Amino acid sequence: MSRRSTRSVRRPCWRLVGALGTGATALLLVGGSTRSAAEAPIAAGPVARATDELSVIDQTFTVAIDGSFDVVLALPVGVEVADFDERSVLVVTSHRAIADRFQFQQSTRGELTRTEDSFDIGLDPAAADPNLLAVADGAITVRVPTESLTRTPEALQMSQSGVHPVLLELRLDDRPKGEVTTYVNRLPSVPSSAPPLSVAFVTRQLSLPSIGVDGAVTVSGTADAELTDLAATLAALDAAGAAAGTTVPRGVQVEPSVLQAVLADDPELAAALVPGLTGSELIAAPRLPLDPSAAAAAGEDARYGDWLRQGEDILGDALATTTIDRSVALVDDRLSSDGAAMQRNLGARMLVLPYDFYTDLDGSLLDFTDISQLVTVDLDDGQTVPAAIVDDFLGTQMVRGADDPVLTAIEVAAELVVLARDIDIDGGAVDQHGVILALPDLGIPDATFVSELAPLLLGSPSLQVVSPRELGTNTTTLLNDGRLVTLTLPDSAGPDLTGRIERLDDVTADVLAYASMLPEGAPDIVRWSATLEALPSTAVTDEQADAAVERLDEDFAGYREAIVAPEPFAFTLTGRESKLRFSLANTSAQTLQVRVNLSSPKMRFPNGDQIVTVEAQGETDVVVDVEALSNGKSSVFLRIYAPAENREVQLVPEVVLTARVNSFAGLGQLITGAGLLLVVTWWVHHARSSRRKTAAARHQSRHPANHRDPSVTSAATVMPIAPDGEVSPDAAASSLPPS
Repeated sequence: MSRRSTRSVRRPCWRLVGALGTGATALLLVGGSTRSAAEAPIAAGPVARATDELSVIDQTFTVAIDGSFDVVLALPVGVEVADFDERSVLVVTSHRAIADRFQFQQSTRGELTRTEDSFDIGLDPAAADPNLLAVADGAITVRVPTESLTRTPEALQMSQSGVHPVLLELRLDDRPKGEVTTYVNRLPSVPSSAPPLSVAFVTRQLSLPSIGVDGAVTVSGTADAELTDLAATLAALDAAGAAAGTTVPRGVQVEPSVLQAVLADDPELAAALVPGLTGSELIAAPRLPLDPSAAAAAGEDARYGDWLRQGEDILGDALATTTIDRSVALVDDRLSSDGAAMQRNLGARMLVLPYDFYTDLDGSLLDFTDISQLVTVDLDDGQTVPAAIVDDFLGTQMVRGADDPVLTAIEVAAELVVLARDIDIDGGAVDQHGVILALPDLGIPDATFVSELAPLLLGSPSLQVVSPRELGTNTTTLLNDGRLVTLTLPDSAGPDLTGRIERLDDVTADVLAYASMLPEGAPDIVRWSATLEALPSTAVTDEQADAAVERLDEDFAGYREAIVAPEPFAFTLTGRESKLRFSLANTSAQTLQVRVNLSSPKMRFPNGDQIVTVEAQGETDVVVDVEALSNGKSSVFLRIYAPAENREVQLVPEVVLTARVNSFAGLGQLITGAGLLLVVTWWVHHARSSRRKTAAARHQSRHPANHRDPSVTSAATVMPIAPDGEVSPDAAASSLPPS
């Protein structure tokens, strides 16, 4: 990361520094001028449309010591070249060199430095010096010679090097007809040893892509106009670089998805845009807009990282020779600490903050900030990231450049030269300072303004144009009284995506389920996937997200309604194993797959759920193996699901079939016969037992055991008794007389 300055900033902002004083402006004592005017006549400038005021439409900004500079002026309304006579004159007044930014900004408000010299240029065509004046329709071109040590009527004195305010006043008949203040950078007699100040152009596309309910990205009219402006601005930078024999570095951020759509659908715009982007350093962006603060708050760090890589891939495929850089992150008007930490973890090494956002942060030095150094942003995870600040004064001037491109470009270049000189005089290392040159919202500057500004920057020895990545590497970190100037970002920023992400998870499960009904690569699957991919984008409003989900629900309902199940019916199974047959219909134009589920308390379906393909606009017979578990009447429940099992998506209401089972008739007869046999056997046994008991009772009195001497008590004379109390069968049946 960049080195830290060993010099603390003890003075106010560059806009206020002059109020406290920063040192005297150097006075160069060199030899006098030997030339009073250019030897060759000057050419007339461009024809200008008359305006309400005298205005500069072209000018030389950098002038060597004792050199000359040309100014082309558009005449105000009501003034014609034909009106010029011997009493017509252009009074050119030089003012002392400007010391610092505060003094420069005072001069833009009309508070000029002390007058140094005046030089009159006669406008009478009959007596005009062709070396000093050229006339065109509606405009005049004047050449102003300068001198450093003397003060003569032949030249305008500029005794000091640096940026001088120059007042040009048009007078006809000794009456003022208009005036304008411009600036000239008079170079020193000996080139300065101070290194140049780094300046980086940064711009971005502000318009968001138009994302439909199907996730398709289209280029809106706003985006088309903005990209057309961007193409013109980049072409202006390239033209300025080509004229100077170099290139103009710049950092550009475009929406990858929009660029992809332009390349596919608008070849004319693509042809204008691609050359400028190819010569730019592209600042990486997610493939669809995704606010980093919102992504971090919703726990979507991984998605943001994936989209960032996808965006880089889109840019890389479209512009193979272009550098794509994620080390610089452009901030709009919001960024949370978690969002900044996520960007840093993904490779951001410098943030670019709009001035209004910066001044709202805790730790801001407000108008006392040196915008040519980086401030430090503290993150909640203990890390830090440096940030460059877009200066509000320069940014506002660049906005005004669309209305007055030439003079505004001169003012911006002059202010940067003053800033570089101020840093050098104050003892700073100029090459360790850098300025982000951008609109306040980082939008696209006017192409005409840029075409005027770029040559001035390239032609100024005290300035160098670099890429934003290089600026972040070379620029020091700002100190205040020896301590880092640290900023605290807010805890939250951006829209709340939490609810949408939770809803997206539920919709994703539905998409997976219904997609399993369709052939791989079906158009609806592609569209559903595009919708799911686009929904987290912060370019999609909550209302648009609701409409997209509603569209998905309509698609799902269409496929549910396309499947027609059979009406409830009854069937009979006559065997232990049998087959159940029925038909499913599909009224859609798409072949669909479904999962058939059957269940019953008295049957088993050995093959489980079956995946069935139902032809488009037709019927398909379904045959299911069935095993009966018992006889009788029972219900069979038919359910039709989407094939995927990530969730049970039932396509039609449950159909209840009625089954009658007669498959167990032979076994019942066998059981009945066995029962009868047991009954008969028991009856026969019982009958025989009864006859034996009757016979025994009849002959018991004739048994020898019943005729004994009463005096005999021996156990041998006792009648054998069975355990159940009956007489022994042998004894009972004996026919012998009692002994």
